[in-house]
Amino acid sequence: MDTPAPATRWGLVWIAVAAGMVAAMHMGKAPPALPQLRDEIGLSLVGAGWVVSLFNVVGGLLGLVAGTFGDRFGSRRVVVAGLAALALGSLFGAVSDGSVTLLASRFLEGLGFIAVATATPGLIVAATRTTDLRLALGAWSTYMPAGSALAMVLAPLLLVPLGWRGVWVAAAVLALAWAALLLARMPADPPATERSGGASLLRNISLTVARPGPWVLAIAFGCYTLQWVALMVWLPTFLAEQRALSIGTASLLTALVIACNVPGNLLGGWLLHRHLARWKLLALSGVGMIACMAVIFAASLPDAPRYVACLVFSLFGGMLPAAVLSGAPVVAPSAGQVATTNGLLIQGSNVGQMIGPPALAWLVTLTADWQSGYWMLQSAALAVVVLAFVYRTVERRLLPASG
Repeated sequence: MDTPAPATRWGLVWIAVAAGMVAAMHMGKAPPALPQLRDEIGLSLVGAGWVVSLFNVVGGLLGLVAGTFGDRFGSRRVVVAGLAALALGSLFGAVSDGSVTLLASRFLEGLGFIAVATATPGLIVAATRTTDLRLALGAWSTYMPAGSALAMVLAPLLLVPLGWRGVWVAAAVLALAWAALLLARMPADPPATERSGGASLLRNISLTVARPGPWVLAIAFGCYTLQWVALMVWLPTFLAEQRALSIGTASLLTALVIACNVPGNLLGGWLLHRHLARWKLLALSGVGMIACMAVIFAASLPDAPRYVACLVFSLFGGMLPAAVLSGAPVVAPSAGQVATTNGLLIQGSNVGQMIGPPALAWLVTLTADWQSGYWMLQSAALAVVVLAFVYRTVERRLLPASG
C-alpha cells in the first residue's frame, strides 16, 4: 500500500505568508508618509515616486539571481536573512538626513524584500500536500496587498505621534521579530543535494530562462504590477491634493482598495483549485482591469462610481498574482528550480513596480493632468489579455498536462 501524503501544515503556511506580509509592509509604509517626506527632505513628486520604486530596483535587476539562492542555500536561511536586511534598511532610513541616504536605505530594504519574496514559496511548498498546493500558493499571493493595506492603515495612526521616522523604526522591529519566529518554528533547510540536486547557481538560472513559460508569466506579472502599484502609490496623493482629503482619510480609502486585492487572490486560488485553466484566469483578470480602468479615468463621472471602480479593479487584479505565483512549480524545469523560477516571476513583478509610479508621476508632471496616465495603464491591462493567450499556446505545446 502507498504511504499517504502527510497533511498540509497550515500553521507553517500562514507563518510563511505572514513573513511576506511583513516584507510588504515595508513598501506600504511609504505612500502615507510621502507628504511628510516631501516636506522634511524636499523631495519632488518624481523623487517621491523613486522612494517607492527604488524598493523594487533590486528585484527588477536581481530577482532571478535572488531566487536561485533559495534553491541553493535553503529557503528558511534566505527568508531570515531577507527580514534582517529589511530591518537594517528601515533603521538606516529612520536616521537619514537627506534624499541620498534615504534612497540608499530603500535599496537595502529592496534586497531584503526580494529575498523574502523569492524564497518564501519554498517554505510553503515544503509544508503543503500536493492536492492543497494551489490553495496554499493562492493564499501566498495575498502577501503583497494584505501587508501593504495593513501598513497603510497603521502608518497614518503612527505618523502623528511618531512621525515617519518612528514608522520606519516600528517596521524594523516587526521584521526582526518575525525573523526570530521563523527560526523558532520553521524546520531546518534540507541538505543542498535535496534542494536543487546539487545544481550550481548558473545551472539553475540557465535551466529556468531556457523555458518560455516562466518568461510569459513574468511579463504578465510586470504588466499587472505596473498599473496596480502606480494606482495604489499615487491614489493617496491624488485624494489629498485634488480632493482636499486628510492624509489619514486618503490612506484609509487607498487601503480599502488594496484590501480588495486579497479576496481576488483567494478567489483566483480557489478557481485554480477547481481546475480553471491558468490562461483563462489571466484573461479574466486582464479583461476586468480594462473595464474598470475605463471607469476610473472617466472624468465626467462622479467620484463615487470611480472609487467603486478602483475597488473592483483591485479585486480583478488580485486574480493575476494567484495565477502567476501558483504557476511557478508548474513551469519550473524541476522541483530544484522552483525558487529560481519564482525569482524570475518576482523580477517581472518588480520591473513593473519600478516603472509604474515614476512613469505616472512623469506623465502627470508633464501634462499637469492626472488623466494623462490612462493610456499607459490601459495598455498594460490589454497586454495581460494578450499574454494570457500566449501562455495558452506555450502550455499546450510544452506543458500539456498542466492547468
